[in-house]
Amino acid sequence: MKRSSRIQYIFCAFCVLAVQVCAGIPEGYYNKANGKRKAELKAALHEIIRMATVLGYGSGEGNTWSGFYLTDRTADNYCIDRYSKEQRQFGSTVSAISGMNIEHSFAKSWWGGDKVQAYYDLYNLMPSDATANSRKSNYAMGVVDKTVSYDNGSILIGKGSMVTNSVWEPEDKWKGDFARTYMYMVTCYSDLTWRSNGLDQLENNEWPTFNYWTMKMVLEWSRQDPVDEIELQRNEAVYNIQGNRNPFVDYPNLCEYVWGDSVDYAFDANGSLVIRPDSVVLIDEPMTNGHGCFYDVDKYGNGGSLWMSDSRFGALANAYSTGKVADNYLLAYIDLTDYSGATLEFVHQIGYTNGEDVKGRYFHVLVTDDFTDIPYETTWESLDAEFPVSPSSGWSEARNSGVISLDAYAGRQIVLAFRYISDETACYGWEIKDVKVKAKSMTSDIEDVISDRPKLMTGKAHDLTGRRVDSSRVKGIYILNGRKYIK
Repeated sequence: MKRSSRIQYIFCAFCVLAVQVCAGIPEGYYNKANGKRKAELKAALHEIIRMATVLGYGSGEGNTWSGFYLTDRTADNYCIDRYSKEQRQFGSTVSAISGMNIEHSFAKSWWGGDKVQAYYDLYNLMPSDATANSRKSNYAMGVVDKTVSYDNGSILIGKGSMVTNSVWEPEDKWKGDFARTYMYMVTCYSDLTWRSNGLDQLENNEWPTFNYWTMKMVLEWSRQDPVDEIELQRNEAVYNIQGNRNPFVDYPNLCEYVWGDSVDYAFDANGSLVIRPDSVVLIDEPMTNGHGCFYDVDKYGNGGSLWMSDSRFGALANAYSTGKVADNYLLAYIDLTDYSGATLEFVHQIGYTNGEDVKGRYFHVLVTDDFTDIPYETTWESLDAEFPVSPSSGWSEARNSGVISLDAYAGRQIVLAFRYISDETACYGWEIKDVKVKAKSMTSDIEDVISDRPKLMTGKAHDLTGRRVDSSRVKGIYILNGRKYIK
């Protein structure tokens, strides 16, 4: 199906759903989202979609089941049940179906069950087999990769690796649908306070609202299970009832601009989907909750407390507990292929040095474009001269490194390393946090079409409609890191 600049959908006579709805996105509906990204984009979308004219709850004219008749009915009058493989048909247009419930896919207890707009919102309400609804409870949505306590062929209930409580997992063909429903809910109702089992899934903030593992999961599911005809038609049907839309169905790549691989690009609902800002933050790692995009390599395999994560101080390297010599690297890959320059900043402090100058001896900041799996056999370039060492007063003052230029590495793929060393005579501690790498764009606009690109260049590509594509396989014109290429 082709998508025009106005994103008008025309459905053929063989649509899955019985009710034909072809309204499409109203002209200018998403204009307030143009030019925005990340948290600002999510806030703009909230303002666009937050007001809805919802139905009453239950069966009867003007209530939920009369809505389901329009949003979840096949051409042969069967109810679409995303929670079960039971086949049930609609009776009258306003009656509930025996053995089925109205299910809040995004559990109502997560905002305390108050009968606010979210309680009645058809984007969140789904017809569900009653038993499946009961077993799903108010659990977070996740991957059941441990004990399974319920499996009806459509959903799994059980234990997952990410939370202590049980989670529920939808069937693969519905995972993208539910992911985009959850994206809608955290955007439309960002002013609600989350509680109960919702705190297994969500954070009480403006952005990202999803906790980290959920954010990764819904993005992955949205990519693997793209928008299909059933979801498109449901979006149109709910829009005709409520007057608001699910933007993550209208623009399947929109989630990337809010949470995913395009958070450094400005969204444009009219087609300019990857406008690069003057500077892009490539790395922004607080280091206080894990090492993020950094990984550690220990030459001697000492283990112990080397490069631990501290909730206050960040990444902490200290070989004192091992009593052995140490040589450890904290590494991150950075792609500066399509940038004119970059800068590095971080905050750090060191332990008791007794006045000894340890700079360039026990602590190093290094860069290389010599890729190898063995960092201690790599040829490194030193940045040690570019940053000050924290005072030797025993963790008393964390200091900013200052802005360290990486302009010399523009156009290259590099690895940044923090190297920690101890020996038989000295064993100090080093703490690093708030690491930021900002890249300077070559241009703030999409450039003219280029016939070729560097072989090592990596990144997430989009076609001219804004859909994510594999740049190694796509034919024709595509956009990669703010530039157009033709293949």
